[in-house]
Amino acid sequence: MSTSLKQRGLHKSMGDRVIERLLDSLINPNDCIDTYGRSYVDDIENILIENHDFDFATQKFPDRVMQECFERVCAETRLATMEKIVAYARSHDLDLANVRPRTDCHVESISEWVQFDQLKQDENHEERINEAQRIISKRGVETLPANDLSADGYERYLCYDRLNPWTYLVRREIKRGNLAASDPVTCIGNRWLGEILYFRETLGLKKARGMDLFSADPELVVVGDMHRMPLEDNSQKMIFIRQALSKSYDVRVVVKEMLRVLTKPGFVIVEIPGPYGWGVNRFRGTDVKSAKNLLRLFRGKVRRIIYQDEIPPYRASFDADVQRLIRVFIEIDKDGWNREPIKETATLGHLRAYQFWRIQRLNVRQRMRRLCTMGRAGQA
Repeated sequence: MSTSLKQRGLHKSMGDRVIERLLDSLINPNDCIDTYGRSYVDDIENILIENHDFDFATQKFPDRVMQECFERVCAETRLATMEKIVAYARSHDLDLANVRPRTDCHVESISEWVQFDQLKQDENHEERINEAQRIISKRGVETLPANDLSADGYERYLCYDRLNPWTYLVRREIKRGNLAASDPVTCIGNRWLGEILYFRETLGLKKARGMDLFSADPELVVVGDMHRMPLEDNSQKMIFIRQALSKSYDVRVVVKEMLRVLTKPGFVIVEIPGPYGWGVNRFRGTDVKSAKNLLRLFRGKVRRIIYQDEIPPYRASFDADVQRLIRVFIEIDKDGWNREPIKETATLGHLRAYQFWRIQRLNVRQRMRRLCTMGRAGQA
């Protein structure tokens, strides 16, 4: 049984309490990524690196005050390293202000979850979670079958409850010569075939393919898990992941996989809801909460921030407790980018005007197709 600092001869106020104070200062829930089934103490190493730039090799914080606090804790507790402090925190019942993310019970009524409910420790629990996601995704396809049919239909869907900046921004990168029609692109968790058609036909990226837990067309979508992508190293020029990242059970593994398969340079577009008012659950296992937290996952690799926003959805139909939609479009330097990322400008007014023009054009094409269909029916 672990010996507490008090049992080792140190008073509570000089031992456990100084560790509690240190960890309380390090763990700010608003700046932490929530993962279902994991506490903030479970993720403390990630919090130290991502949020505080702590260097485990040198045992140093860049912030002078935080470094002095850390050294004082080491001296008072006789725990010489951060690793020992973290190990102590995990093995003792400390009174921390923030221990675990808020969790949501709304999905408990979904019948498909019953068979996956108590399988956290099962060696096949990841595949069980994927199976549940597969069931719910297929239900989504059945609910909106039109999204499978055309690039135009899917682009309309992208504009339904939010500003869609991707048509303008991706075309701008193509015009600049940073992307080409022959570049391989993967859309992770596409769900609908229309997403792939949108990238191929509307954006002109002819080699775009999807990767999801199921596939209605093997030519357009490969079956795979985003935590273990069936893609070669350095093989993808761009990755697009819309909503699927919130379903991850280990978002940092997904980011590592993205970096593995991206070319040099490469591009990533992420669109994810957050923060969740109700918290994380089995279905949406990750809440990044902010664009700042999302970008920290790519720390030291972001050369250019092409676009970044956090906006509320136009409609509440997406999810009753979604507060914002977080979107980033970044250029990745896999060799490392130790300077501040270059930040592009794209005003919301300009993007809204472009979207208005696109919707008008989509409406005209839709009317033309209907007229052609009526004309052929009349001739028959």
